[in-house]
Amino acid sequence: MKVAMQNGRGNRWQFFLRFKNLFGLFVAGVVTLYFAVPAALLHWGIDGLIFSAQSNDQTHEDARFDIAVSPTAAVVVRRYGDAGKACAFFFPGQHGGTGTYERTLFPLIQDGGAAVYAISYPGQDGAQGRSKISLLSDQIALAISKVSQTTHCDASQSVFVGRSLGATIALVEAAKFKPRGVLVDGLGSDLAGVVRAWISRHRALIGWQLLPVRELLGRQDYSATLLFEQIPSVPVSVLQGTADTVTPYALARSATLGHPNVTFVTVDGGTHQNTYLLGRTAYVGALRRLLDADVLRSR
Repeated sequence: MKVAMQNGRGNRWQFFLRFKNLFGLFVAGVVTLYFAVPAALLHWGIDGLIFSAQSNDQTHEDARFDIAVSPTAAVVVRRYGDAGKACAFFFPGQHGGTGTYERTLFPLIQDGGAAVYAISYPGQDGAQGRSKISLLSDQIALAISKVSQTTHCDASQSVFVGRSLGATIALVEAAKFKPRGVLVDGLGSDLAGVVRAWISRHRALIGWQLLPVRELLGRQDYSATLLFEQIPSVPVSVLQGTADTVTPYALARSATLGHPNVTFVTVDGGTHQNTYLLGRTAYVGALRRLLDADVLRSR
């Protein structure tokens, strides 16, 4: 009887140990997946994350230019306004949305005295192909050059305007073309900062903040500070909303410090979606100053 009781206790103990080991393996597997999945996405799938949703609204442009940038992709440039006016090249965010900007943003740019040449990246708003962040800068530069050759819009005499991702791209292209000026809103301090801000907005993903985001991206981080350093002679105006949680205000403000060519405008209560609307007076004023600027700049 005593032996049987000891065997029973021994069996229960062995069962407990097996259960404990299996539970430990389960927890370890869950933790591994919790970190491995985002690590893989950031390293290999960043293009799918950035360009995951594209707008395809109907547009009503005055002229359209389809520029093939590869055998399978094209950049579309749409003109809004008088072809004889000053030119503003517009760079949208990751979702495009030209149809919406026709109603909300482009009238502001036209009020500022410029015709809008709105760029759609591959996959956006009817443009052929899919966007890849590593190829996008050169593809857009090709499109700008083509439009400059077929219109009166010399890129070096135009203003580059960008929102969100487009704010960063406008600065990247400004380093190549040295435009008359750059006007942006919703500026991200760098790609890693935008990713971390996205993580912080999702409580269930807060542990992902432990990931080495910058290293996992494994590519140029599109640091706004470094981009400003590449265009010291180009005047830049940055509008940033204090309630922007996508490209946080404090990070954008910090990135502009120490650059005398950069004017930073705070829009109280502005979110990532409505800063240019709440700050419309400052927006139009900044654009007019950039269009009228007579600045001696090295080429």
